[in-house]
Amino acid sequence: MVKILKNKRNKTKKNLKSMTLIKSNEEIAKIRIANTFFSRLIGLMFKKNAKIPLLFEIPERINKKERSSIHSFFMRFEIVIVFIDKGNAVYEIAELRPWNCYIPKKPAKYIVEFDKREFNDCLKIGEEIEIK
Repeated sequence: MVKILKNKRNKTKKNLKSMTLIKSNEEIAKIRIANTFFSRLIGLMFKKNAKIPLLFEIPERINKKERSSIHSFFMRFEIVIVFIDKGNAVYEIAELRPWNCYIPKKPAKYIVEFDKREFNDCLKIGEEIEIK
């Protein structure tokens, strides 16, 4: 079981919420939440690295597989993308190089972007998450 627990607000310029990704009572990573149009649009673009992964909350009204697509335009490093369905289970994991696009097999409720260098196979297909 993977849990994502709410933490305090991140004090960065973007003022994104900060959370913790936990698996079997062990902390995997701190995560920032992109839950606005602008924060989802920018994502990890223009960054040199991503020590803190970014979780995208996909609004229900746009929950189509094409709307769950990810691009890596203006990215400076490779990313690992974890797609989570409406049942809160990891259903797809993909690697994406800069200047590419990826469309998942089905709509995602959440998408987590990791810097490929930081991912370390911390999530596997079929694992469930919980958000509190």
